[in-house]
Amino acid sequence: MSEIQFRGVSFRLSERDDLPSCFVLGVRKSGSTVLNKMVSALAIRNGFGVVDFGRMFQAGMVPKEWRFDRSLASLVRGGNAYLGFRDFPAGLRGDGRFAGSPKVLLVRDPRDALVSEYFSNAYSHPVPQEGLARKHMLQVRSEALGAPIEASVLKSARHMVATMREYAPLLTDPLLKLYRYEDVIFEKRRLLESIGSHFGWPIDAEAISRILAWADVVPSEERPTEFIRRVHPGDHREKLSKPAIGELNAVLADTLRTFGYAC
Repeated sequence: MSEIQFRGVSFRLSERDDLPSCFVLGVRKSGSTVLNKMVSALAIRNGFGVVDFGRMFQAGMVPKEWRFDRSLASLVRGGNAYLGFRDFPAGLRGDGRFAGSPKVLLVRDPRDALVSEYFSNAYSHPVPQEGLARKHMLQVRSEALGAPIEASVLKSARHMVATMREYAPLLTDPLLKLYRYEDVIFEKRRLLESIGSHFGWPIDAEAISRILAWADVVPSEERPTEFIRRVHPGDHREKLSKPAIGELNAVLADTLRTFGYAC
């Protein structure tokens, strides 16, 4: 293992030219935190290093401070699983090693993701201790608590469009496997078996059972202020009025079609 600094954050990297690099990509509020934790456990079980870019946020940086940095490519080495992305790592666009690596992408109906993001911003999302990320989170928390849910969701919709638009070109990548929020919530075992196969990791039924023992959490009722609030699809239809949903559908129309969600 070697230690590499990126934007002041230290990452430990495996140096295995005989193994691939693997990427776990996701859209915010799509179940990516649970997925990242489960894949991390599988990666370690299979002798891979784990490079979690969620540490950038913990260090006080928002994605726009680092995700366009072309030196991201210097961190791509064989034998590592790269995860923690909620936005496309644009600094890797055009990089041959990234292009040739197996990837998974996790998405969710963006209308449900936006509703979930509202509750997360208002109540449960962690706030870093320093940096632009702290300032940003304090601002979005104040705005979420001070605005009706529909106004907040509609304000955030174009940002969601931009996020998913950046991921859209990957849908034709033969090395990409697309998964949906429902897979993470309701089909964890099948999901992990599928990802293990895609990444070339032996399927260890005992290891998967151990992971599911702590990861397979589905609340029996809504918990508005907690991280795992409500996991059932279609939540936007309960939280938003029909006129607001109509307006949201108009903004998201192209994104919904691209990712296979009905208006």
